[in-house]
Parts: sequence; C-alpha cells; structure tokens
Amino acid sequence: MQRLGLSLGAELETFSGLAGLGDLLLTCTDNQSRNRRAGLALAKGLSREQAQADIGQVVEGIRSVIEVRAMAAREQVEMPITEQVYQIVHRGADPLAAVQSLLARQSRAE
Repeated sequence: MQRLGLSLGAELETFSGLAGLGDLLLTCTDNQSRNRRAGLALAKGLSREQAQADIGQVVEGIRSVIEVRAMAAREQVEMPITEQVYQIVHRGADPLAAVQSLLARQSRAE
C-alpha cells in the first residue's frame, strides 16, 4: 500500500496514522467490517456473490481491489497481497493456495 501511495504522491506519514494503519487494522479485525466478513465467507468457500448476499451491504473491497490492481499495474508497483486478493475474489482462486503463494515468496524488506 505504501509503495503505491508513494508512487502516486502520497506522504509516507499518512500510512502510519489513523487514515492508514488505523483504518487497515479496523478493517481486518472488527467483526462489523464488511470486508472482513466477506473475506471470512470466501475463506469458508462461499462465492463472491454468496458472500455479498449474506452481508446484505456493499463490500467496498470487492470492487476496489480491481482498481487498486489496475493502478499498481499502471504505476509498475508490485502488490502481491492485492494480486492474491484479486485472484480469490474475482477469479475464484483457492484462499489457502493464495496464502501459500504469498508465504513462498522470497523474504525481503517491504
């Protein structure tokens, strides 16, 4: 996220404040988060459509991952987590295989 934001002119400090890290933590951990609930549903094997229907509200990440992936491609910024989320949500990739793919990557500073 930082690499993409910086390539688009964002300030590094934005990512460590409430608008960056705070929002990310809340989205990932709060049971009220539609994105978190959608992710848990996908991990259980539900389709994107089933997850969205069960939540009954707009799940922003379902559409925004398309745009973030496209921006990353335009900016030539590698975003492996975004790529795997896209593959799960929009291509039906297996979530476990996606996690294994991420964990198999060579370690480096990110």
